Amino acid sequence: MTNRLSKESSPYLLQHKNNPVDWFAWGEEAFQAAKSRDVPILLSIGYSSCHWCHVMEQESFESEQIANVMNDNFVSVKVDREERPDIDSIYMSAVQSMTGQGGWPLTVFLTSDGLPFFGGTYYPPEPRGGMPGFSQLLLAIADAYKNRRDEIKDSASYLRDHINQSADNSSADNNLEDQLLEKAYQQLLSQQDEESGGFGHSIKFPQSMALEFLLRYHQKHPDSQALEIVELSLQKMASGGIYDQLGGGFHRYSTDKNWLVPHFEKMLYDNALLSRLYLHAYSITGKTFYLDVAEDIFQYIDNEMTGNDGLFYSAQDADSDGEEGIYYVWSYEELNQVLDEQEFKQLQSAFNLSTRGVFEGKNILHYTTDGTRFGFLGSAKLNLQPIRVKLLEQREFRNKPFRDEKNLLSWNALMSLSFIDGYFITKDAKWLDKALLNTNSLLQILNTDYGVFHSYKSGKVGSYGYLEDYAALLLLMLSLHEATLDLDWLSRAVVLAESLVELFWDSHESRLYDTPHNGETLIIRPGETYDNATPSGASMAAEGLYKLSIIIDNSQYRNIVISLLGSISNIASEHPISFSNWLCALDSFLYPTLEIAVVSEGRENAMKMRDCLFESYIPNHIFCGNAYFSRSEKIRNKWDTYPLLAEREPESNKATAFLCENYACELPVSSPEEFLDLIREKINQVKK
Repeated sequence: MTNRLSKESSPYLLQHKNNPVDWFAWGEEAFQAAKSRDVPILLSIGYSSCHWCHVMEQESFESEQIANVMNDNFVSVKVDREERPDIDSIYMSAVQSMTGQGGWPLTVFLTSDGLPFFGGTYYPPEPRGGMPGFSQLLLAIADAYKNRRDEIKDSASYLRDHINQSADNSSADNNLEDQLLEKAYQQLLSQQDEESGGFGHSIKFPQSMALEFLLRYHQKHPDSQALEIVELSLQKMASGGIYDQLGGGFHRYSTDKNWLVPHFEKMLYDNALLSRLYLHAYSITGKTFYLDVAEDIFQYIDNEMTGNDGLFYSAQDADSDGEEGIYYVWSYEELNQVLDEQEFKQLQSAFNLSTRGVFEGKNILHYTTDGTRFGFLGSAKLNLQPIRVKLLEQREFRNKPFRDEKNLLSWNALMSLSFIDGYFITKDAKWLDKALLNTNSLLQILNTDYGVFHSYKSGKVGSYGYLEDYAALLLLMLSLHEATLDLDWLSRAVVLAESLVELFWDSHESRLYDTPHNGETLIIRPGETYDNATPSGASMAAEGLYKLSIIIDNSQYRNIVISLLGSISNIASEHPISFSNWLCALDSFLYPTLEIAVVSEGRENAMKMRDCLFESYIPNHIFCGNAYFSRSEKIRNKWDTYPLLAEREPESNKATAFLCENYACELPVSSPEEFLDLIREKINQVKK
């Protein structure tokens, strides 16, 4: 018999629909049940591709004995952290305050008013390794709730006040200067792994946003080590087991310093951010290997993570057949049997294989970077593609890891942003087509009375839009205008920005919250500033509002950005890993932003002008243009609402480009060659 979760759309919640636990989804029904029964709430938060979430389910939530203890003494609530990041943010902060650490599954005990009073992460069914058994813990919590209620209420109230204060612990500093970026660079320099790339020396995450900041730093400081740090990291990551050498795409993180043994789940956001990073590295260095990696990720997303409507799925699990990574690893004998003798020798020449393997006796395909080995990518001398196809076909006989097919708006927007950058850099329209199909499908959902949403699955919207959704969509609208030269995308961006500020900006506190002011009332209103696995909603909003403030000359948006950067800049410079996207936004604010306007009577000439921007790496630029110029009064009125386009008309049968800073423009040019010269001159002026 199924429980209440069978009515939900979240794949993670549906995974628990057959548990003997009497689960509730988050909502008023659960809190009313806790009040009427006078029992605490057991809140369990996880996500579909979380390995230890699956372990705890198998060990505890599928146990009739443990389920009976939960059902008798608690109202148990299950939450998908990807569907409700606001709830996850609040209660993760609470557990971190209590224990000094966090993670998933997140296990939190709440009063019937939603106040947390005890929590942790994974608990084994029986006492193990100094941890209490889950049944033992449940009975102790239930006893305390009955017999020490006043003590629990006092503790819960104190904890709520503490996390509320911690949510706003930044101090404003209007002294925004480039020494802050220098300090951040020095911090990253000291934290880098000089041998294996990346940062830290044990478990390693890709930290794509920190590497993006270093690319920006290199542009202004070409004599620094910034590019060297990035290239070492990109080469080591792409050659390691953290990259799926057969199917493409990055796994979540590496369990060792050498990027060899990953945690095998694959997340959409990682591949969105990393594909964009590799594109930017190619743009700077011209090394085709980086482009090959980016396009290989694109192919993986297209093959495995895209629905017929162009919407991108969220994640692939680490496990299949109850074992982590079994889908991706190979025994030495199996490789020898699948391939003929010559193919096997070719594979050995390209990858590091051994009879002992590196993960539970099996091989994870990886290779040592020495400037001549590129695995299946970029190896012109060795035609390894037939071997790749053969191994992929063999892998298809295995049971695939579970795929979470819900669509998260912010993650979809990040992936589309990367596809658009792929189009800009390669001029291959198929990547733009992917982004357009995805965006139009997002807009279809958005326009069916839902408004901006956060998650979508099987025709159902899972939750309203958060700051991250509005901000990522705003950046996507701006990028699509640059890609298509269609002013409709700019119009959409303007409307979206107005909604973002109205719903999330608190002018009295000078801060952005993650939830809209008319959203669900929780124990606190979350407003997280950290850039975690994805850019924070606030840092993306700062980026988008700054660009738009120039495009439409909006002083309110500029002042919001100044306020946000002033509150975060000092802590960002001290802890660059945690505030990397903020540092990119600060870089855009501190250094000159190239303002480019292109006007034309026809699309082809306008695109040639626009493409000049992507002959070089120019992260600090904004673009305003129209490839469909008309002298009709209707279009002119729309045109003149943008300062960079006002009173500007193209020469007949030509595109005219204007390059400006602070609306002071160079003389207009009508040839791509002249425009390229202007751009290169400006780029050279910012180098130190």
